Amino acid sequence: MNMSQVLVEKTKDYLVVKIPLKTMEGGKAELSPRAQKIVDSAIDEGLRDIEAGRVFGPFKNVKEFKKALAKR
Repeated sequence: MNMSQVLVEKTKDYLVVKIPLKTMEGGKAELSPRAQKIVDSAIDEGLRDIEAGRVFGPFKNVKEFKKALAKR
């Protein structure tokens, strides 16, 4: 693996993106074509959720967030 390559792991419930710290210093990282496809798909899904109004917030703090969750 190239030390500037970002790893993307898709689990049942999460999309996990691992960015090597060395890439943060250099300001440049690479995604494999497969990882780029997964990230692009997740971004598209999130944007569709926003457009459809399937979001709520922002919250000033965790207490406010928990209160909003309890109302749902």
